[in-house]
Amino acid sequence: MFLFTSQLSRTLGVRGTLLLFVNYYVTARILRAVTPAFGRLAAVEARLEGEYRAGMGRVGRESEEVAFYNGGSRERDILWRAYLRLIKHINSIYKIRIAYEWTEDYVIKYLWSAAGYALIAIPVLLTRKRNIGIQTGVDEKKTDNQVANRTETYISSRRLLLSLADAGGRLMYAYKDLLELAGLTTRLYTLLSGLHSLKPLPVPQGETGDTVSLSRVDVGVPANVGVPLVLVRDLSLSLRPGEHLMITGSNGVGKTAVARVLAGLWAAQGQGKVRRPGGRKGVFVVPQRSYMVVGTLLDQIIYPHTYAQFVESGMTEDELMSILAAANLAYLPSREGGWSTRKEWRDVLSGGEKQRMGMARVFYHRPSFAVLDECTSAVSSDVEGQMYEHAKSLGITLITISLRPSLMRYHTQLLTIAGDGKGSWTLSQVGTAEERMGMDREILAIEEKLAEVDGWEKRVKELTKELSAEEA
Repeated sequence: MFLFTSQLSRTLGVRGTLLLFVNYYVTARILRAVTPAFGRLAAVEARLEGEYRAGMGRVGRESEEVAFYNGGSRERDILWRAYLRLIKHINSIYKIRIAYEWTEDYVIKYLWSAAGYALIAIPVLLTRKRNIGIQTGVDEKKTDNQVANRTETYISSRRLLLSLADAGGRLMYAYKDLLELAGLTTRLYTLLSGLHSLKPLPVPQGETGDTVSLSRVDVGVPANVGVPLVLVRDLSLSLRPGEHLMITGSNGVGKTAVARVLAGLWAAQGQGKVRRPGGRKGVFVVPQRSYMVVGTLLDQIIYPHTYAQFVESGMTEDELMSILAAANLAYLPSREGGWSTRKEWRDVLSGGEKQRMGMARVFYHRPSFAVLDECTSAVSSDVEGQMYEHAKSLGITLITISLRPSLMRYHTQLLTIAGDGKGSWTLSQVGTAEERMGMDREILAIEEKLAEVDGWEKRVKELTKELSAEEA
């Protein structure tokens, strides 16, 4: 475009060149005024498409639960509304694009052409010196040469003008594409800026040791803006190998938050310090909802190791079979067709089998500390006890989050989170006089409630008689 402009300026002169740049300016202002916000429209389209695809994926993942609730019609309505929002937005973009392209073609093809032809006609129509052979006696051959030169200049300028109009059209199309690209990159920028704004996790101190300890730590939900919500205040505890901890409390009091701080997923609030051994061999976390990786049956056990790392470790398939037997899953290889069978394990295995597979990963990796976040809630009590005993026999120190009183026997310490809004907690030894006193107090409270049963039953009978009399 700059090349064509420089060539035209030699023919148009100073005035014509200035008018050409005025034409550029007016055209740019007109197109800028009528250009829609393609960037914002593209960003909204990407967001709506993401919502629709997320809904489709959610239905695919949770299809069994949806079927149990007979919620097919409800999910269909949700997806249909998401689809209609997406289609409506795309149709509006097409309508805006058609109107814009018509305006753009009109401005570039017709207004530019009309203005351009007027500009290139200036040297022909407004030349100061005119030589007419009949009046001045100038040679006709010389006059014909001047006319031919003017005609050649006009044709050359016309060709340059057409090329310039084509270059301007390409430039405007590229500008529109850049606006759409800017809308997509805006979403990426939002994601990346959000990731960069996250506070880095502090490196736990003493990663080479064999102790997990919290010293005056406030456990709370991380927040980039504002004051974080503190769930447990001034928590201090220390676990050495063989000192098993059970964390209990009502729902939503911060049990899993403590596990996340111990595992290093959340940073400790306040000025407290966290010490734990480093690496996967240090602390291994098993969530309640076990993750099934895409791959073979063997990959489910050794995850997150790869097959190459499994071979390098020197472990055999017989040892893997013993691990599955400890998790009461020894029947899986024969049932599913061998170790190299590939299936959608998330759908093949039941809830209890997936949780037992999570425990099998603990037996495979043999970490120093294992954080078990209600990872046996779908497992029967007898199998659960067998897995806990096996984990302890492997030298794994357990940090269990559970509401099952039956698991208390496998631990040496009990952390109870009060959930009173003040971050209160108590740490006691399991099997000590203090624990027995606590249990005695609980028994007394239950007995007091049971003593009131006779009085409530008597009151119910009285109310029943009164209601019967009123009905009569």
